[in-house]
Amino acid sequence: MEFSDLIAVCQGFIAGAARLVPKLRGHEFTGTQTKVLENHLEKIRATADWIETAAATGQVDLDEQLAQLLRGQ
Repeated sequence: MEFSDLIAVCQGFIAGAARLVPKLRGHEFTGTQTKVLENHLEKIRATADWIETAAATGQVDLDEQLAQLLRGQ
């Protein structure tokens, strides 16, 4: 069940991005918006790496650096 839930979360993200990103054509982000987006993308990349590591190794523990990143610290 957890595997199916994880795949559903990943697919939801992909589907949402595929729907929204094309709508950004011509949109100019402010500096603040760009920084917020960069911070969220960093969290997405780190989480994707965590998922990949968990799937490859079975190691599912959240290390402190990732925990702090996800908490916004």
